[in-house]
Order: sequence, then C-alpha cells, then structure tokens
Amino acid sequence: MSVLSWNCRGLGLTLAVRLLTKEVRSKNPTLVAETKAQTSRIKGLQQKLNFTQGIVVPSNGRSSSLELLWKEGIVVHFKSCSHSHIDMVVAEEDSGGPWQLTGFYGHPNIGMRYSCWELLKTLHSQAVLPWVVFGNFNEILHLDEKLGWKDRDSNQMEAFRETLNVCGLYDLGFVGQKYTWCNGRFGDQCTLIRLDRIVANEAWRAKFSEAMVYHVAMAASDHCLLALILKRSKPQRKRYKRVLF
Repeated sequence: MSVLSWNCRGLGLTLAVRLLTKEVRSKNPTLVAETKAQTSRIKGLQQKLNFTQGIVVPSNGRSSSLELLWKEGIVVHFKSCSHSHIDMVVAEEDSGGPWQLTGFYGHPNIGMRYSCWELLKTLHSQAVLPWVVFGNFNEILHLDEKLGWKDRDSNQMEAFRETLNVCGLYDLGFVGQKYTWCNGRFGDQCTLIRLDRIVANEAWRAKFSEAMVYHVAMAASDHCLLALILKRSKPQRKRYKRVLF
C-alpha cells in the first residue's frame, strides 16, 4: 500500500495531470491527497486517475482546496474536515487493523498558524488509533531545513516543535532531495525550504516500521510530491526450544 501527497497549485493543468498520472501508475497508491487543486477539475482528475471515491473541501479565500481520493474497495471512515485538514480512519483488510490518517495544510499566514497547531492538538486528543499526518505544514523544525533569504523566526519553529511534541508525532524522515519547496528564483533570491513532511505517532511507526517516505521532484509544481510506501511489520513467531527425550 502507498499514499501520495502533492501540494500543487496547478493541479488540473495538462502537465501536472500527466506527471501525477505517471506517479500513480508507477507507485500504484491506494490513496492520493492534493492541495491547491482547482475544485472544478477534480471530477475529471478522479476519472483520469481511476480513483472513484473521495472527499473534497473547497477553497475559502486564501486557503487551498483539499482533496483526498482513494480507490474503490478500500474501507474508509470519514471523521472530520476543515480548510486545514481531512481526517479519516483506514480499515483496509490487509493493514492489520484500522489506523488514522490526516491530510494537513498549515495556514500560509504566520499570524493564523497558531490556529492550525491548536487544530492538530485537538485531533490528537481524539486519536485512539495508530496515527499518521502528512501535507504542507508551511513551517520548519530547524534552521537547517531552509536555505536562502533570511533565517526563520525561532518562535515559529519552536511553536511547531512544541505542537508535534504534545501530539506525540515524529518525523518519518525521507529519501531524496532535502527541500520540498522552491520559490523558483535564482542566485541570492533563491529560497529552498522543507515545508512538506509526514509525521506519525509511536503506535503507527510500530505498525509500519518499514514505511519509507520519498521526495519526488515534480516539474509542474514548486512543491515535491511525497510518496509514503507502507509495509506492515510482520508479527514475530514465537520460537520454542526443541526438547529431546
């Protein structure tokens, strides 16, 4: 099983759809999450990707639309949604029991980002299952996750770290390029930041101990695509000593 997450403003345009279709065919994901897609084109995108089920939260002002699509046959229980998140429980037969999945989008306005952290804490207070959260958090944990322009405000990063700590969420790491967003400029004006990530609690990490996150560069967007490849941990068989009579 795998999950793809892509923060793409131009999703629905020909190149973006072509690239996403290619990734879907190569990685065969069960779920696909997008932000900043054009709501009017989502139905066509679903048909193109052959994902018949989905949840869509339309954009509101500066907020981005959120979409979570999945293949027919997967058992999904919707929990809640807002302009910053979609929360659901996945009960796929071969996943060894249900687990919680949240697509998340941090507010682009620094002054409003605290409300997103409070939302994440509220979701944590309601979480009783193995839990994974993915998306564009619009924030970094440490200064080394940003290259170029001026340094990030330390209070912003501390608020993000404190939120993940309260929620018991740990970064899953990644394979691939370090930064997930680029402002598209050159020279001294070029800025690279790791805005997109996937985090999970201890129960989820124990359930999927071999899970891997890949950063996939996408020419049609300023954000990388995140590919979460799952491989459920197999329970260890009890070994019995052989007794000779």
